[in-house]
Amino acid sequence: MLSEREIQRYKHPIAVPGMGLDMQDKLKQARILIIGAGGLGSPVAQYLSAAGVGVIGIADYGVILEEDLHRQPLYNMQDVRKHKAKMAASRLFSLNPWNKHYPFLVQIRPDNAQQIFSGFDLVIDCSQHRPTHLIVSDACLLLDKPFIIGEVHNWTAWWGGFNMDTEQNQRSGSYRCNAMLTDDFRNFDAGAMGATHGATALLMVNETVKYLAGVPGLAGRLQSFNYLHQQFSVTPLATDPAFIAQVKERGLLTADEYGLEVVPDVED
Repeated sequence: MLSEREIQRYKHPIAVPGMGLDMQDKLKQARILIIGAGGLGSPVAQYLSAAGVGVIGIADYGVILEEDLHRQPLYNMQDVRKHKAKMAASRLFSLNPWNKHYPFLVQIRPDNAQQIFSGFDLVIDCSQHRPTHLIVSDACLLLDKPFIIGEVHNWTAWWGGFNMDTEQNQRSGSYRCNAMLTDDFRNFDAGAMGATHGATALLMVNETVKYLAGVPGLAGRLQSFNYLHQQFSVTPLATDPAFIAQVKERGLLTADEYGLEVVPDVED
């Protein structure tokens, strides 16, 4: 239940038509894991915490670099070379002490994914890393966890809601079912804009809040935006039941089979 101070804190979103105390309490009960605390993951975590999501996990084994601060405004200059997950949890606590923020200073791998994911209701993969996406997709299918994946490449961004209940009371497809579709949006040219990452993160958070509130939108859809030409598109996600059954039967693959370069766990 929301305390009196929380009700006062969230009085403006509570006043939004369709939200109210019950929806705000749903956000408090939610447990979300965010993978990647960089240009996409840090603003996603920031706005989910501000929105009142009760438990937020942040999984990232990397450190803060000065050349990335243009798209990671959650961090400051004095944070350079410190662990992203740890600093994100600290910053989020100072933003909203009513929530719990847990840093995981680990790389998401086949040997730890299921154990970490099991404590959360929803996984948001902001790693922008295809091998990690595949591990997340397979692990979430095995645990029957809904998950969101998003990426930003130059001026173009995409994000989708996978393994979620759709308006037709069916489960939306996995990332594996739609890998070719997302590859069409991927642009491997160098460069990263701060504003495109921030804007995409806000759109993803908006869809996440809607999903938690039971509002249709992201489930079973791939949304994309071209910021250069102001073009927004929505594409239905495919579902391949045979492919999903195969994943559930075989379980997770090895790191090599995913194409994942394993890094040592952080010694903190």
